[in-house]
Amino acid sequence: MISYLLATLLYINNIDNSQEILRQDFTVQDRISTALISSPYKSVYKISHPLPPLKKSDLVFPAQQVTARSAIAIDNMSGLTLWENNTDEVLPIASLTKLMTALVFIDHKVEFAQEITIEEADNSNVQGSRLYVQIGEKMTVGDLFHASLVGSANNATKALARSTGLSEEEFISEMNKKAEIFGLVSTVFYDVTGLDPKNQSTAKEYSLIARHAFGNTLIREALGRGEYSFATLEKEIHHTIQNTNMLLTDPELNLIGAKTGYLNEAGFTYVCQSEKNGNGVIIVLLNSATSENRFTEAKEIIKWSHNNYIWI
Repeated sequence: MISYLLATLLYINNIDNSQEILRQDFTVQDRISTALISSPYKSVYKISHPLPPLKKSDLVFPAQQVTARSAIAIDNMSGLTLWENNTDEVLPIASLTKLMTALVFIDHKVEFAQEITIEEADNSNVQGSRLYVQIGEKMTVGDLFHASLVGSANNATKALARSTGLSEEEFISEMNKKAEIFGLVSTVFYDVTGLDPKNQSTAKEYSLIARHAFGNTLIREALGRGEYSFATLEKEIHHTIQNTNMLLTDPELNLIGAKTGYLNEAGFTYVCQSEKNGNGVIIVLLNSATSENRFTEAKEIIKWSHNNYIWI
């Protein structure tokens, strides 16, 4: 039993040494009982179950029921793969990109109360979801952050990246550097919004990005909102942003957060984290056939994962 626990600890400790998922000064007993993750703001995020879950039976979720070209379910605390299908294929990720954008933004510790003026570059050539705000309008960084993650507003995302003081090219470079730090070899970013189909990853690699994103309190809170309301600062024009995630209010799943995405080249993409009795399951779906498919498939994989694993 002790050897199993030590092996498990080595597994957890090696997930991402660069991020210090386990404190190195812990005794073995401390490591068995508690694991700590440091957030980008150096606060401590406590994990209640450092050991990976155990499978109850040999039942396998039928992959033929999933239209997503690539899909994975992982335990959010240990990173253990609970179920997977074609998880190493490199595919466009669409607006799932915004999780990495948020992580890089968090690194720069920009105050949410800071004011940002919408510029022409934020609104130009922006397709898909967007905030209907005029050039010259002023917003807080906090409102841009929520508009990006709750409503997937692409112009808000560009302004959010600009709030760090970096050029868009510099910001994208930091996104790619963070992917390298995470040990990701198939993940690459060409823009901050996900509108560029060359933004690509695998379901397996993106599940690690999701672990970091859901592990951050600010990102997790935004991804868990069904809607967000705010007013611009000078003209005081009120906006209410709706989340397109149909599963957020499903009582069976208890989602703490989710992000959708779509491009013609990417199909329908989805990432979410469900919690049951304190046990978290992260789902990543890439290239689902329809918007409805990604939700129904994610729900079934979540239910199967919670029913077929036991957390100790």
